[in-house]
Order: sequence, then structure tokens, then C-alpha cells
Amino acid sequence: MIRIREIVDPEMRQRIVGALADRRGVAASAIPAWFELDDLDYVDLLNDLKEQDQEGAPEDEWGM
Repeated sequence: MIRIREIVDPEMRQRIVGALADRRGVAASAIPAWFELDDLDYVDLLNDLKEQDQEGAPEDEWGM
């Protein structure tokens, strides 16, 4: 389990909260800092963010 407030990097915390809010159909401000994600949900969110980052990158740069 990981709590939102345990994510040290502020940019990553903001991205995780935004992705979680999108999934749940609520505003990011509705996600409390004490909210807990199990490992599988956290990995799924990270994979979604990785895919979003790769959408704009050319295919030959995907491996970098």
C-alpha cells in the first residue's frame, strides 16, 4: 500500500492524483492526501502515465 502523501516527488504526486481523479471522475482536489493505493493500482497508474508520456515520442525513442 502507498498513501498519496508518501510520494516524495511533488510533480509525481500531482500526476498520480490527477490520473486517479480522472479514473474516478472527480476533481483532483477531492483526492485526500491520506488516500491509499494498493500496489496493483499504483503500478497501473504509473503505466498509464508512462503511456501518456510516450504518445508524443517518436517510436525510435521509446527504448530510451
